[in-house]
Amino acid sequence: MNENPNNVESAVLSSIHAKNAKLPIRHPDQYGAFPTWWGESLFGESLLVVPDANVLRNDIARACRHNQRTVLITAANAGILRLFCAEHVLKEVSGHAKDWADLTGVPPHTYVARWTDEYLPLIRTVNADGLPHGILSPTERERVASLGDSKDVPSVVLSLALGAFFLTEDRRAWEAVYGTEADSEELHKWLPVLMDGGDAGELGKLVFITTALPTAGIIGLWDLCRRFSYRSPWMVAGLAAGVFVLAIQTSRETYRRIGSGLTEAISVLSERLYMPYHEALERFRRRAPVVPSWDMLCSTNDRRAILARACVYRLARSYSGALSADELARALPALGIGQGTQLVRETLRNHGCFHQPYAGRWQVGNPYGYPR
Repeated sequence: MNENPNNVESAVLSSIHAKNAKLPIRHPDQYGAFPTWWGESLFGESLLVVPDANVLRNDIARACRHNQRTVLITAANAGILRLFCAEHVLKEVSGHAKDWADLTGVPPHTYVARWTDEYLPLIRTVNADGLPHGILSPTERERVASLGDSKDVPSVVLSLALGAFFLTEDRRAWEAVYGTEADSEELHKWLPVLMDGGDAGELGKLVFITTALPTAGIIGLWDLCRRFSYRSPWMVAGLAAGVFVLAIQTSRETYRRIGSGLTEAISVLSERLYMPYHEALERFRRRAPVVPSWDMLCSTNDRRAILARACVYRLARSYSGALSADELARALPALGIGQGTQLVRETLRNHGCFHQPYAGRWQVGNPYGYPR
């Protein structure tokens, strides 16, 4: 009896996630630079998540009760998700950790250890004052203003500026990010979204392994032949002649079987890996807030604010880690405003949401408690 392909795929993913849940936590280096992982390049950009304090509180408690990492931390530590938090959120969790441990029935030392050892190292802290509301569109600012002096405002602004999936169960904060017309039933359905992100990451790795490695092997073989052609052209000619003789002696039936096998392999690769990868990735991306177009922002916002938002948006997604002002300027989309290296450098220096772990290289956010 043939196994159901979906069951096979689920079993493979479950096994990979279980192994990832036991990997050592990846810490920022001594300069405050967060580690990068080549797998983030599979998406072309990193997958961003902004969790609020209440979600973190419950997630930590769940990890403690089950004595295992949650989907949020497993995917973040595997380099699939990139977590950002407004600074006050981390202060709130740290300040109330022991009280929340009692509230959730978890030993305080277990709760605090889980928070400091597994969550804090993976979260990029963004100073609320470093993201002025002026980088938001008028419509976004209106939705933020509806929250009044709510403590959720910095997280809402951060999520909007990043275009990141906002992880909250607070309806008013959620509507400030997604709008009142968004489907409110999605408010509490965030776990499947994180699982989609995690699945997309692992399927992306498998797609890379099954396509890039054979390609690299072919390129390596071609390069080897070129090297031999310079040193011993007659050897290469003899090898080519042997391949030609073998080719003309191979029967049509053999060619047919080879072609059929390649076709089936490509079909299996598409059905089992690429299509599920693409679908999971799209489901995750659909839960990010709608970002105004740069043309729209140019008609309503100050040019310096637009450039600041573009720098935040692009730099937060860089899978190459910290970038120089020149690298970031070249990575920005065409904004229709001044966006040269010098202007980008000034923007990075003038806003507290950017951190410079190395001389001349920048990232969005810094490790909690690390001096800016």
